[in-house]
Order: sequence, then structure tokens, then C-alpha cells
Amino acid sequence: MTSRVIPSAAAGFLAAEAVIAGLIVANMRPLLLPVTADLSGGITLTAVNLGTAVVVLLAFAALCQGAAVLWPTPVIRWVEWSQVSGVTVFLLAQLNGIRDVATLVALYALTAGASLFLVLHERVGASRWPFALGAAVGIVPWGVIAFYQIGAIVVGESPDLLIRVITVAMIAVSVVYWLAAFHCRRAGWAHPVLIAISVSVFAWLVVGLPN
Repeated sequence: MTSRVIPSAAAGFLAAEAVIAGLIVANMRPLLLPVTADLSGGITLTAVNLGTAVVVLLAFAALCQGAAVLWPTPVIRWVEWSQVSGVTVFLLAQLNGIRDVATLVALYALTAGASLFLVLHERVGASRWPFALGAAVGIVPWGVIAFYQIGAIVVGESPDLLIRVITVAMIAVSVVYWLAAFHCRRAGWAHPVLIAISVSVFAWLVVGLPN
């Protein structure tokens, strides 16, 4: 029973947040983050509406939590975490000045792919190698983001304080999730709770960014 109560509560909480955030974002000036390609001196391919992106992220997490209640399988959990973490890193990278599409896609893929090692960690028993390898892959995007953030400070283009707060907060949540996966193996209540915290904190900090 408990295994269904917590995901149900998380789904309802995230769905309500998605509606509220959607209403707020609809009345805000869009914050557009460009995606560029280093072709012919650099071209802008598209722009990501940050507010819309976090509303979609909230709705996606709510949908996954709801699906986990109806169909409690690890597949949903790992699909959810891989996409939530991958998209979060993609958006954080943009906030920290990374614009090139190849770099952004690579950071997303590395972050999402690292979750596959947690699947192995959950299934292989006593071996810690899957976790260690996953951590080695998963830390790379954070290193790249830190490089850009520190580099901006060095050249006198320090990112907004709230962007630094968002980055540190998401690193902390990611570390806690990985530690929970290491010690618990079977996610239980930890996954829906940490997903709800991760997506909620990210979404509301982003909504609080100055336009």
C-alpha cells in the first residue's frame, strides 16, 4: 500500500505545481535560451523557452509518478530519472552560458546514460562496479558546467547569483539521489520523494529568475 501512496502523492503534488507554474509562466516575459551551431561562423538553430521547459518537466514527472502507481515497474523509474536529470543538465548548461548544440546534446546524453549504470547496480547484487562506472560518467557534465561557470567568473562575466544557487542545489540533489541509489539499491520511497524535490526546486528557482 505504501508503495502506491507515496508515488500517488508525488504525482498529485507535481501535477498541481505544473498547473500553478504554467499560469505564472504564461504571464511572464519568456526567457529564451539560444541553441547554436558552429557553422559558417555560428548560427542560431532555435531557442528554448525556459519557463515552458520547466512546466513540461513538472508535468512529465507527474505523469511518470502516476504511471508508476498503475504499473509499478523499475522501467518507469529509470526512464523518469534519466530524462529528468538529462533535461535538467541541458537547461542548467544553457543557463551557465553553454549554447552549442553538440555540447548540449552530449551533456544530456551522458547524464541520461549514466542512469543505465544504476539499473545494473540495482540488479547485479554485491558488485559496486556499475555504480562506480555510472558515477564516473555522470560527473562529467557537472564538471563541464563548473568549468563554464568558473571561467565566466575569471573573465569578469560572473553568472547571476540565482543561477549559481540553482546549479549548486541541483548538484546537491543529484548527489543525494546517487547516494540513495548506492545504499538502498531498491528505490522504495526514496525515488518519488527525491524526484519531487529535484524537479520542484529546479522549477521554482527557475521561475524566480529575473526576466
